[in-house]
Amino acid sequence: MKRILLTLLTMSALMGAAAQTTKCGIDTRALVAEELTSGATQIRFLAKLAPGFNPSALEKEGITVGARAGNIVTLTVPVEKLDLLENNKQILQYSISHRIAAPLCNNNRIDTRTDSVQNGWGILGDTTYTGRGVYIGITDWGFDYTHPNYNSAGLTNLRVVKAWDHFRLEGPAPQGFNYGTEITGTTDLHRYQCDTINFYGRHTHGTHVAGICAGRGKQGNQVGQAPDANLLFCTFGLSEAEWMDGVAWMRQVAQDSARRLVVNSSWGMYSFSTLDGTSLLSQAINNWSDEGTVFCTSAGNNGTQPYSAFHVSRTFRNDTIDTLRTIARRASEIYVITEVGQSLILWGTEGHDFSAGVRLQQGENIWQSPMLTTASDTIIYDTIHCNGTNVAYRALIEHANPFDNRPHMQIDVAKSNLELQLFITATEGTVHAWNLATLANRAGNQGCGFTSRNREGFTDGDILYGIGEPACAAQNISVAAHTSDKRNSDTTGFITGNIASFSSSGPLIDGTLKPEISAPGVAVVSSINFFTDQHYDGVMSWTLGINRYIWDKMDGTSMSCPAVTGVVALMLEANPALTVSQIREIIRTTARNDDKTGPLVETNTHDLRWGWGKIDALAAVNEAVSRIGINQAETLGRKLTLYPNPACNSVVVKTGCGEREQMSVYTIDGRRVLQTPVCMEAVLDISRWERGVYIVRIGSRTGKLIVK
Repeated sequence: MKRILLTLLTMSALMGAAAQTTKCGIDTRALVAEELTSGATQIRFLAKLAPGFNPSALEKEGITVGARAGNIVTLTVPVEKLDLLENNKQILQYSISHRIAAPLCNNNRIDTRTDSVQNGWGILGDTTYTGRGVYIGITDWGFDYTHPNYNSAGLTNLRVVKAWDHFRLEGPAPQGFNYGTEITGTTDLHRYQCDTINFYGRHTHGTHVAGICAGRGKQGNQVGQAPDANLLFCTFGLSEAEWMDGVAWMRQVAQDSARRLVVNSSWGMYSFSTLDGTSLLSQAINNWSDEGTVFCTSAGNNGTQPYSAFHVSRTFRNDTIDTLRTIARRASEIYVITEVGQSLILWGTEGHDFSAGVRLQQGENIWQSPMLTTASDTIIYDTIHCNGTNVAYRALIEHANPFDNRPHMQIDVAKSNLELQLFITATEGTVHAWNLATLANRAGNQGCGFTSRNREGFTDGDILYGIGEPACAAQNISVAAHTSDKRNSDTTGFITGNIASFSSSGPLIDGTLKPEISAPGVAVVSSINFFTDQHYDGVMSWTLGINRYIWDKMDGTSMSCPAVTGVVALMLEANPALTVSQIREIIRTTARNDDKTGPLVETNTHDLRWGWGKIDALAAVNEAVSRIGINQAETLGRKLTLYPNPACNSVVVKTGCGEREQMSVYTIDGRRVLQTPVCMEAVLDISRWERGVYIVRIGSRTGKLIVK
């Protein structure tokens, strides 16, 4: 018997207003009710505040205000205060903090041209860049604080400045927060050794990601992108709010040291909220980006046909009666995981309602749910009775989501051995649907293919629209994955790498072009957590005392993302004044194209798998340097580069900045022999100059030239 969740109306004033609310989505209403039913005493939210609102008014009511990203904040709300979310006019929108569960590095550097940057080959000014002075913040799980990949051989000179473990309960928490443990300094980091066992057990993902971003390798082997950058580790909890708190903490640490920060997030989800960059999480990322924090996020690993053909869509016309029919594959048909069911996520077009329902089939026997419509907001718990097999489902339905005004439906169907079919009808507009595994811990971003099984009238899925949160944010740099270019042993060229089969495809459902860029993400070698409970044989090891630290291979956009994060750190070392918009533009315009990508940059063409092409650290850093002004070059202490020096016929002058300025050359006794405008680089003919010492001056910067 169908049971609509009418009990919501008596649970709290928040739920009493739910039917008319425009402040939160249907998922928030359902999840709040489930939290209340489970006995929760407080619930975490993201909220958008009105301009000029003082959070202290909320704190006086017992509501804890956490991270702030412009007008987006995290809130911890006692259940008896839930009504304030609806009744306080200064809270414009809110969303429950959704829970999440919880290439060879050498080839990686060659592919990205980072090896050239680290050695100063082809860099304007012949300067080496290794990420010095830049903070890389990694939000992940499975950190080894002692691994020599980011320590020296004696485990001293730790570049991990601080770590915040949300799962370590003894404290102390960072200033301004009331949970987890902040670990500061070499002594304590060595004493704790690694983060705690959490939702994922004793993992190694964060250690591997950190090595790609900033590993020092072993004796020059398997070096990461920015091996001198400082690191901040956050083992974050299982919700958006905790991720935001982690970023806010990283931002404060970086600001206290007057350093730039780039945040790496090698994770993603499809069920958090909207998939078009309008969610509160995306708004928070955009706000922080405006303030100078750079975000790099994995594009996702749902690009493989037919296994991850987890998207299907249909554009309905008002002059045609049409129904989209498709079969949703079970996760256990594809992955070695233990799922509890499937989550079917549907988003429509603003102003156009749609209907959807599920059908279960075994042989000739068919059982189905009612066709559910987005004409009104509804939360439904129901069971389909199938000859002794009862299959429960939950449907969250809303007419117009408050963040993007799109009709929305999520149907969560319990696991069974019956074939699961999805039916969608509408009179107009486009409806998109995704099929995701539902895990017991509410985590999981594994796409499960839609298929027709060659039945007439049924539709196969595709790999389009595969970017999840938080990569949907407009200013986030979402990163695809490809196999590394390899040096051809028979020639002086490269064997170019192709897009990784698993790499997710864009765009977003509003047409936003994603991903932005690609980097190596196949068989990437990096550090493994010494304390992990998983088994790795290792392709390289380093024995220190009684400990054998290893490096091993992993695949995924989780591995390609930190490569780009490390390149951004190099760019910020070269030019700390770059804005996020400038960084995004430089990455786009300097992307490396080849026979696999096609001429994307040249033709100003975005590819739904590649983005704009392959990241090119050498070109990106050179472009970053070219945007340095004279005053900034003086502030940064950038020296003029003169070579050869001594010289007899000609000399090259590199200014280390891109602003046009007058260059003057004086003899040692102060006579000016030359004045000429210069930008970036000039070649001087000195074949007729007298022998001696000359002073080259641009602004307040000088260089000494010896003419033979």
